[in-house]
Amino acid sequence: MPLFSFLKRKKKRSPLLTYLKTQLGYIPNNVDLFEKALIHKSTNNRTDSNQNNERLEFLGDSVIDLVVAEWLMDSFTQKSEGKLTQYRSRIVNRKNLNLCASKMGLIEWIQFDGKILLENTSIPGNCLEALIGAVYIDAGLEQAKKNVQSLILSHSSKKELEEKRTNYKSQLLEWAQQQKESIEFVISEYTENNRKHFKANVLLNEKELGTGRAKNKKDATQLASKAAIKALNIA
Repeated sequence: MPLFSFLKRKKKRSPLLTYLKTQLGYIPNNVDLFEKALIHKSTNNRTDSNQNNERLEFLGDSVIDLVVAEWLMDSFTQKSEGKLTQYRSRIVNRKNLNLCASKMGLIEWIQFDGKILLENTSIPGNCLEALIGAVYIDAGLEQAKKNVQSLILSHSSKKELEEKRTNYKSQLLEWAQQQKESIEFVISEYTENNRKHFKANVLLNEKELGTGRAKNKKDATQLASKAAIKALNIA
């Protein structure tokens, strides 16, 4: 590479390196890896997984799950497997990872099709996962653990996890996302005492898990989700 081109590229990378050093606490060895972690497949039609961050996202997702699971085991020594799964889902769900990505200013560095509205996607959270995957490759598991702690777990306290109001439908959907299962809600109407009521059925891979009846769809769905959670023993 000509010296001028090298110096120009180095100058362009300088702000990113400064940002990464501030957020990660160390200077990355392989800058190319971190640049790729911030490239969404929508950029210049980069659908080849070797040209975007999808493979790093896959790796980072697994690393985050491991570190979060270990932290939960150490933090909640008396909680059941079901409760730990619930807490993990609250930490690693797309909404929370998007929030963590936003708090660290990661959104400013993401390369994506400008026509996409980031707030309506999971792209920020996916890039955060890819970033952790890059750290794992670049510096090893111990550094990745430190960064999961500082960038994700630092925003989740034990008290908040335990006191967070239970939304049974969200809890069920989070569990399904983690387990890669298919959840479906079927709503029907019926009349009782000359008033309209609603019945909600929860289906897991087309098998009924729980039923709820109430005067409105929201409450019926919550009751059905609660019954499904009990049936799955993940409460």
